[in-house]
Order: sequence, then C-alpha cells, then structure tokens
Amino acid sequence: MDLIKGFIDIMNFSTMFLIAGGVFVGIIFGAIPGLSAFTALALFLPITFGMEPINGISFLVAVYVGGLSGGLISAILLGIPGTPSSIATCFDGYPMTKRGEGGKALGIAILFSFLGGMFGAIVLTFLGPIIAGFALRFGPYEYFAVILFALTTVSGLSSGNITKGLISCLMGICFSFVGIDSLSSYTRYTFGIQNLSAGFNLIPVLIGVFAVSQIIEESANKTRGLEQPEVTKVKGFGISFKEVIAQMKNFIPASIIGLVIGILPGIGGNASNLMAYTYCKKRSKTPEKFGTGFIDGLIASETANNATIGGALIILLTLGIPGDNATSMILAGFQIHGLTPGPLLFETNGELLYAVFAAFMIANLCMLILEKLGLPVFTKILKVPTAFLLPVVIAFCYVGAFSANNRVFDIVVMVFFGVVGFVLKKFSFPLASLVVGFILSPLLEENMRRSLMRTEGSIFPIISSPIAALFFIATIIMVVLSIKSEMKNKER
Repeated sequence: MDLIKGFIDIMNFSTMFLIAGGVFVGIIFGAIPGLSAFTALALFLPITFGMEPINGISFLVAVYVGGLSGGLISAILLGIPGTPSSIATCFDGYPMTKRGEGGKALGIAILFSFLGGMFGAIVLTFLGPIIAGFALRFGPYEYFAVILFALTTVSGLSSGNITKGLISCLMGICFSFVGIDSLSSYTRYTFGIQNLSAGFNLIPVLIGVFAVSQIIEESANKTRGLEQPEVTKVKGFGISFKEVIAQMKNFIPASIIGLVIGILPGIGGNASNLMAYTYCKKRSKTPEKFGTGFIDGLIASETANNATIGGALIILLTLGIPGDNATSMILAGFQIHGLTPGPLLFETNGELLYAVFAAFMIANLCMLILEKLGLPVFTKILKVPTAFLLPVVIAFCYVGAFSANNRVFDIVVMVFFGVVGFVLKKFSFPLASLVVGFILSPLLEENMRRSLMRTEGSIFPIISSPIAALFFIATIIMVVLSIKSEMKNKER
C-alpha cells in the first residue's frame, strides 16, 4: 500500500517531466567519455533547491539512472566506456558493432540495463532495510577480503592468461600509490611534481587507457577502412523472449553481484560490471567466446551495473551512507531539503521514501523508452567516416579530462595513460585489470592497514572473521581454477 501511495504521489505532470528530463540529461552525460552521472548530479544539484522534496530527489535519482546506463552507448559504438561502470560492456559490445551488429548490441544492452535496474528497485523496496543491516556488519577485515577477491577475480579477464592479468592489475595498484597517503598524509612517489600530490584522477586515467589508446590504435592501423561497418536493422530489442528466458542463467547472478557490490560503500559499478562479467565467463560452457561479440558478456555487464544502483540506494536510504560519488550527491539533495537518510527516515518521512522508490522504477522505464527511441540516432554515428569521427571523440576526451579538476595537467595524464594503454594492448595485457587495480587499490590498502592496526600486526584475527575467511577461501579457489584453466588452454 505504501508503494502504491508513492506512485500516486509522483503521478503528476511536473514530477514525471522532471524524471524523464533527469534520465535524458543522465544519458547524455553518461554517453560522453569523461563525463558521468556524478558530473551531471554535481551540475544539476543546485537547481533542486527550490523544488519540492519529492520532485528534487526524484530528479536526482533519474539523473543517476540515466548516467549509469548512458555509458553503454559509447562503449558499444566506439569501444570507449562512457563511464567506469561500462568498461566490461566494451569487451563484447564493440566486437558486435565491428561485425555490423551494433543495433542488436544496443538493443540487448538497453533491455538488460532496464531489467537489472528494476531488479535493484524491487529489492530496494521490499528488502532494503534487512540487507543494509547485514552490510553494516562489514568492517575492515571483511572489506579487505572482499576487495582482494575482486582484484583476483578481474585479473582473470586476460583471455586465460592470469599472469598478464596479475601484472596489469599490479601496474594499476602501483599507479594508485602516487600522491598523499590517506592514513599518514605522507606524499608518495610524486618525484617533486606538485600536480601529483593528489595522485592520478580516475577520469583522465579511464579516458586515456580506453579512449586515447583506441584512437592511437585506429590511427596506427593504416589498413583499416575509413568507414565504420554497416548496421543491420533489428526488430524490437534484437533478442527474442525465448532468448531472454535462456539468459536468466546470466541475468540472475549478475543482478545479485551488482546489488551486493552496490551495497558495499566505495566499490560500486566500477567493479560490479567486471566481477559479473568474470563470473559469467568462468561458469560458461564456452568461455572462449567472451570478448568476441558474445551477448552473454554484454548482458552480464549491463545487468550488474544497473542493479548496483539499487544496492547503492539501499545503503544510502536505510543507513545514510553514500556508496559512491553519485550517491553522495543524492545525499546532499536530501540535506538541502532538511532530511537525513537513515532508519528514522522510514518513520518520519516514509511517504517520501516510497515516492522515491516509485520514481526509481519510473526512471528505469523512462531510460528504456528514451534509449530505445534513440537507437536510430545512435546507430547513425557509425555512418560517420572515422577520419571525421576520431577528431570529435578526441575533443570530447580533452573536455572530459579537463573537467575532472579543471586542470590542464589532467590532459597530460590522459595522454600518458593513452600511450600506456596502447602498449599494453599491443602485447595483449588486459586494460580492465589495470583500471580495476587502480580503482580498488586505495580501498584495499586502507582496509588492510586498518585491520593490521586493530590486530596490532597479527593476521590471525583477520582470518578468524567468518565473512572474511569465506572470501579468502573464494580467492584461493579462484586462483587455483584460473591456473587450472590456463594450463588446459595451453594443452589444447
């Protein structure tokens, strides 16, 4: 009954218009490399000040939904993730585009983005407080074990070569050490360069590794034609109802992974899409097809990163803890209207929360409709000759890198990581492992050091934690299985 009343509260022209407009804005920001849902939320947060609380917060949630989903457009069409949450979408989405199936790839990704988002919304509505209570039991020991498991898992993304995956991941970890140490405040590995005191910003690193390296590769490959492949028209979303049912074996675990990772503060969609992709690849009967334009990989990535939104909102609304930068902006939106998310909010402003739940569901529906209507426009991008398209893309890359901190130095960082990414691709090192190592390493280091400080340097209390022990065992199993799989591939 509370949810029905929530739908009634938002079923008016002004709220519905704001939700649709928020999704549209989010899609645009998510599709442009370097911009993101966080950028859009930061820019549009001030305009919610004069709105009613339901309208303002519904608008922010809609921007979040559109921003996270919009990254699939550039990931599939250009091989450049619009946001960190769409990194794994490139692996199979872009190969499908190169063989003329860009429209099909977009349709499938849009559909499963919607389904993943709705899964998160339903769990948020009915099980949010219970799940958040369990997540609250996570301390430094558990976070350290979970992040170690995540790093080990995504290191297996290198087409069976775990050695290259681990080397690439370790490179990302090394790059993350540059700057001021968060615990001791000492400056590390800056070599006297003042601009490095804050470390490398994620946005220019991401643009450099994926976008600039791709542009360098396109420019270096003189044998490739200037025209992008033709896109075949698809009916509906490019996938039949029977195929959707068959994909439940990937959809369900990817949704759960996305939801769980979203609940854990600080990890979010940056890692959930890669973890879901890796899990589905490991359990697939045909893992060799992943990375060649296989829809299973596309579905795993897009399902997980949209289910992550529900998880992030669970921890925000029930405990008042923002899981990532984007949800910190939504938290600010609550505070602008004099509201503090947490357990008491369900008692004092329950009507508002269920209106937000309803707005979240409507935002996912708007995302599905707007991106489906935009399919003909998106696919026309592929008809633009590469000679004209690449300069526009690199211009967006420069804007995206600069907008991260309004520093020219970040453009230099972007170019540097573009060269690094190009060299790694040339020698078949996985770029995703480097980026995930860079993203998760600060959390790994911080929680490891907090754990050791709590135990006075002893490792046994860390292992004795049941949840941590479970993830440590899972990490060992993952390493053993990866090595076993690699040895089988070599024998073949």
